[in-house]
Amino acid sequence: MERSWKVSVCAAAVLLLAACGQAEPVVKEGLLPEAEEYWMVETEGGQVALRSGGEESLSLVWVKDGKETLLKTLEKETDYYEPKDVTAWTFTDTMGYDGFVLRTLAMGGFFGTNVYYVVEEGQLKQIADSFGFEVEDTAVDLNGDQQTELATNNTFGGDGHRTVAVFQRTADGIEKGVLTLPEIPNHDNWGINSYMAEYDPIGKVFRITYSVRDQELTDSIETAGLEWFTFSPYEAG
Repeated sequence: MERSWKVSVCAAAVLLLAACGQAEPVVKEGLLPEAEEYWMVETEGGQVALRSGGEESLSLVWVKDGKETLLKTLEKETDYYEPKDVTAWTFTDTMGYDGFVLRTLAMGGFFGTNVYYVVEEGQLKQIADSFGFEVEDTAVDLNGDQQTELATNNTFGGDGHRTVAVFQRTADGIEKGVLTLPEIPNHDNWGINSYMAEYDPIGKVFRITYSVRDQELTDSIETAGLEWFTFSPYEAG
């Protein structure tokens, strides 16, 4: 996965646009003066820029061939707290897509959300997400079909529970796989933090580390397949 992003602060364009749904994006010809631009990400098909939408919002903008499309309006204290909380980078060949990741920080930067987007015909399409105090995303071909899936490790909760999800692209669209805890005979299942699940990109396996009944030690099981996951159509947030 290629990660490259460029941050710039400059006067570029003002978007005097209302909030817009993804189904009917607003297109403006050319650039308008005097807007604060927080960063711009170069993608193969155009540019994605984050700009001030006023004191209470930010505008996520798609720029191609001199045309600007308002992709998304981010509301202050709902989607972000400070402009510096929102960054981005590009990705290639993830589920057959090229696009960009929008990362938003909260809780003073301790908790983050990654949202994977592609732009199709000037419209924003969300294809995956990950979140947590620690986030590790890996694009990898998990089923041997020559197309990568996205494995996401997410750490969250007061005690730092770690779990894993898988996003895959099928003929019917994007699906999200949620780990279903397998039956482990010696697992001391005293609660959600009695186990930790993750994808190991070095070993190329999914691993569950769990508490062992009547012992203070932990043990682990591994699989290179997807049998631990239950898939359903992905619903973008």
